Amino acid sequence: MKLPRIGQTLRLSLVHASEERNGQTFKTRVADLTEEHIVIELPISEATGRTGPFPAGTECNVWYIGDDGSRYEFRTVINGRQSENIPVLLIRKPEKTAVKRTQRRSYLRINTAVEIAVKTTDPVRRYHFLTRTINLSGGGISFTCEASYQLQVKDRLQVWMALPGKNGQVQHAYGVVEIVRCNPAEEKGLHQWISGKFVQISEADRAKIVRACYERQLDWRKKGVLD
Repeated sequence: MKLPRIGQTLRLSLVHASEERNGQTFKTRVADLTEEHIVIELPISEATGRTGPFPAGTECNVWYIGDDGSRYEFRTVINGRQSENIPVLLIRKPEKTAVKRTQRRSYLRINTAVEIAVKTTDPVRRYHFLTRTINLSGGGISFTCEASYQLQVKDRLQVWMALPGKNGQVQHAYGVVEIVRCNPAEEKGLHQWISGKFVQISEADRAKIVRACYERQLDWRKKGVLD
């Protein structure tokens, strides 16, 4: 299995956490890689926004989203702390065989309104329009659009997505979607509902979508929207 790269976002939880930190997820980033260690920035609690003590010997579970859109996990231990340019932690680099892929092609689907631009590939029915998603995952999307667009099952659509991220940053992703279901408008003047799966998408763009879905879900949990 592929180890995380420099700049990779990681999330970790403590194996033997105190009552105060039990159940908390900490977000960090890979600052450097050495022969024995993964060097990470000080982890920040996604519940409180604060860091905390991470003494040597602390065991933790680490997970991240790979470039293929899959989720990977491994268990490790904090071996120490350094404070050169910025304070960092040294966590033991796992053997590649110890990194487990825990999700593959089973993508988290969330209900979210993401701005998208859609263009048909059909040479006769040439449509190009803007809309918003109803739900989104690394495997596909659903959206609504005007009933005047004569879309059909198995049609292929080019889709450009503007994915909201942390601190108001927007990442862009592109994919080709094959329509698997068309639900007509229930009444005149209402929109039809289109659902499709990605049949062409780069793994880097799929990873952007997967990360956006997980970050949106974590944000909802912090706000108490999800259990």
